[in-house]
Amino acid sequence: MKSVPSPVDAIHGGVLQHDTERSWPTMSVREANNEAIWRLLRAVVFGVLLVRASSDPIFNLLGGDSGAASMGVGALFNVVAIAVAVVLLAQTPLRAPFPVLAIWGPFLLIAFGSTLYAPDFKAAVRLASVLLTYWAFFAMPFFLLRSSLDVTRFVLVVIASSIPPSLYAFVDIARGLSNFSEFRLQSTFSHPNIYAFYLVLQVGLALYVRASRILRVPPLIRTLVTLYIPALIFFLLLTKTRSAWGACGLMCLVYAVKIDRRFLLALLLVPVLFVGNPSLRERLADVTAATEVDNFSQLNDDNRLNSYVWRQALWESAIPVVLERPLLGHGLESFKPATPSFFSLIGPQGIDGHNFYLQASFEMGLLGLLALIWLLGCVAYRLVKGLRRDPPGLLIILCILATYLLESYSDNMHFYLSFNWYFWFVMGTICAWLYKDEAVATPVRPGHGVAWRREGRHGTGATGRTDHVA
Repeated sequence: MKSVPSPVDAIHGGVLQHDTERSWPTMSVREANNEAIWRLLRAVVFGVLLVRASSDPIFNLLGGDSGAASMGVGALFNVVAIAVAVVLLAQTPLRAPFPVLAIWGPFLLIAFGSTLYAPDFKAAVRLASVLLTYWAFFAMPFFLLRSSLDVTRFVLVVIASSIPPSLYAFVDIARGLSNFSEFRLQSTFSHPNIYAFYLVLQVGLALYVRASRILRVPPLIRTLVTLYIPALIFFLLLTKTRSAWGACGLMCLVYAVKIDRRFLLALLLVPVLFVGNPSLRERLADVTAATEVDNFSQLNDDNRLNSYVWRQALWESAIPVVLERPLLGHGLESFKPATPSFFSLIGPQGIDGHNFYLQASFEMGLLGLLALIWLLGCVAYRLVKGLRRDPPGLLIILCILATYLLESYSDNMHFYLSFNWYFWFVMGTICAWLYKDEAVATPVRPGHGVAWRREGRHGTGATGRTDHVA
């Protein structure tokens, strides 16, 4: 039986035609069934990744909210994601890679535990289930990635998912021309901020394609990805999401200084866009405008807090409430309904914290915050530890992680479901590659290994053989 290459495989001109070490005729019936299931699950994951970024408008038309706390049509995708990860884990439960459970385990345990004393149990369980899908996309690459060439496939799939939103962005721009000063580009996403953070990820992956020494990308594809970067940055500016601007600017600066100095010339063109677009200048000026008030009663239509000072006021008001239950917190999804009781600038509908770390502390207490730090810290540690294996590429991946940490400081990152799926899939892909690449040098007992092909930019490794690792 001959495997059918995926569209991403075809990019490499047939080089990736066989990614398993054993052909179908030499397999037992059980192995053949497992292989068929594996291929089916990989196809499902690729399909979900290719369409999820452009699915929110469809979900809304079908009557389902696409937000993290929703159980609409999009919830079917959530179920599929969790089911795929569970099936992959169930196939080899005793040999599951340590990071799959250890990195996310504490955070998920505390999140689900905090639902038991949450003010709205159903809403809390829905959010906890959404967080579980983030783990699912982080875990999948540990089971799906078999060769270093798969890193190329997975990255190209995530980049390919941005093509429909980029095409639809022009439609969104055309609709917003009538009131361009107030226009914020959101394309197929439910909010401009979500699209902005997704674009930052895409810019990072484009830089990764240019920088990485382990990706096998044909020159034509690399050129097209390079030409795609200005379009992504242009769309990012039109989202008018300032935290995303800063995070992306920092990442591009690191790339220009550490990897390719020619990129500095391109960065000099960005201020020109601000000079030529008053709405962008106003958006940037709003966050830097000083507002001094002794108390909230002095605020009116002519004297308002800028967005960052407003956030600071919210955070300062929330900290005393956090200290009321410092260890376990007030329960998942408790911040928004509680805000009217301690923050007078918000109505009875409440508002979320616009700070992932503060909201985790409020809802899950110190234990939840420590679990979140453990999660992010473990990922950062693995990337830093593996830096020597692909110095320029891993530097960009570290920058992508840093942008997530910065964005989490001023936004509700854990609610942005579709973006988180792509972000955690990328982090899982790189961590899985590092985990398996490190294991190549680990001695194994006969009959206890799993196939892993270590290949670089120009094909198989120097040994020209397949290694088996525990």
